[in-house]
Amino acid sequence: MKNYKLITPLILAGGSGTRLWPISRKNKPKQFLEIFDSYSLLQLTALRCKNKLFNDPIFIVGEQHRFIVAEQLRIIGLKNPHIILEPEPKNTSAAITVGSLYSQKMNLKEPLLVLPSDHYIENTKEFIELMIKSSQFDIKNKLICFGIKPTLPEVKYGYIIKEVTGNDHSTLSKINKFVEKPSTIKAKSLIKDKALWNSGMFLFNADSLLKEVKLQCLSIYKNSKLSLDKAKPDMDFIRLDSRSFKKITPISIDHSVFEKSNNIYVVPTNLNWNDLGTYNALWDIGKKDNNNNVINGDVIIDNVKNSYIYSDKNLVAVSNIENVNIVSTQDATLVTSIKKSNEVKSLINILNRNKRNELTEHVITNRPWGHFENISSNKNHKIKKLTVMPGKKLSLQSHSKRSEHWVVISGVATVTKHNKEFILNKDESTFIPVNVKHRLANKSKFLLIIIEVQTGKYFGEDDIKRFDDIYGRIK
Repeated sequence: MKNYKLITPLILAGGSGTRLWPISRKNKPKQFLEIFDSYSLLQLTALRCKNKLFNDPIFIVGEQHRFIVAEQLRIIGLKNPHIILEPEPKNTSAAITVGSLYSQKMNLKEPLLVLPSDHYIENTKEFIELMIKSSQFDIKNKLICFGIKPTLPEVKYGYIIKEVTGNDHSTLSKINKFVEKPSTIKAKSLIKDKALWNSGMFLFNADSLLKEVKLQCLSIYKNSKLSLDKAKPDMDFIRLDSRSFKKITPISIDHSVFEKSNNIYVVPTNLNWNDLGTYNALWDIGKKDNNNNVINGDVIIDNVKNSYIYSDKNLVAVSNIENVNIVSTQDATLVTSIKKSNEVKSLINILNRNKRNELTEHVITNRPWGHFENISSNKNHKIKKLTVMPGKKLSLQSHSKRSEHWVVISGVATVTKHNKEFILNKDESTFIPVNVKHRLANKSKFLLIIIEVQTGKYFGEDDIKRFDDIYGRIK
């Protein structure tokens, strides 16, 4: 690699990804899912930046996802990530401002490359070549967007209209206007006028961005700075000050800064890019059969055309249908027209009004010690399968509204109950009464798997009183 300048990736991983429900949910949104590969979208984004061109990345992450992020980055061998925790989602203005302030605080002089963690880029080599080329630009006092040359009149993307000059062949052009999610007719007109999709990827010097934020939205700058100034280290994370961060207005960087700035530029690219915002997008880039179907999982079809069908566990059999999305998970199934998959938001609102747990919780939930899987539940009981990684342990805790019965399926469990510690081997069990302090630990070199049967009147995760916790979950 020759003639390149270092770039610092600023990776945004705070999105909710609700348009891909039920595979994407609040507690584990799409950026953490292995949609195409053995790696999640977050991991694929980080791996694209595992190159001599880039410094160690800065990650902006929702507080509730910190352990998922840490574990996924550990798996791909990312040793020195800077992980900043947002107390709550505030859109991209806050995330990018905090990331820029942090890069200054760490004395990182290189340009920042903003990358959403939930986008799909097929060819890493093309991405690297684009960044090498872009690193050569004089970006002083410039905010640079990467514009994707459209392949169709897509209505779910924003568009960029660049300035037309006498020499319009330049790879770096000033932006004339942003257009937010147009109608199909308007999108066709924009494409005819050589407008570009707004990829959400940006390149700039931190001081240039912060200068614009101060000019266009001073309160966001002040509260972002205050939240970082008052931030506290938490294990391998940087926890922003909650009180200051909550005062920030939730708004995208496009609306707060870019649309108002006179220093905004675009680099056009043919990069094979997709934001994967809908099932239609998954169908677009998926491997299709002879009838234009994209099939994932245990699926049997007969006379099915132009459809996306997904199952994460159970058999899904489909007959004599076309142009549909069918997405089946262990606890929820979605059926919708493939042409209307971008309109699932109204359905999400209904689920939200009905306070359905399926909107936020996956059957499998990650924890810093491993994960648990919900097997069965009703108003009187809940059954989980817990997998505890070697050398890990749960917090010392108690419950006021439920008792628990543990049965070891494999491995060796070290159990603390009352003030006593004892061993449970395979096929052995113990009972944990209400309000009794207890802890489960795996001191072996092998996975520990137990079945946990909860009985009582309430089974929410908030019925946990922690007395000791190595993961910083006691506040």
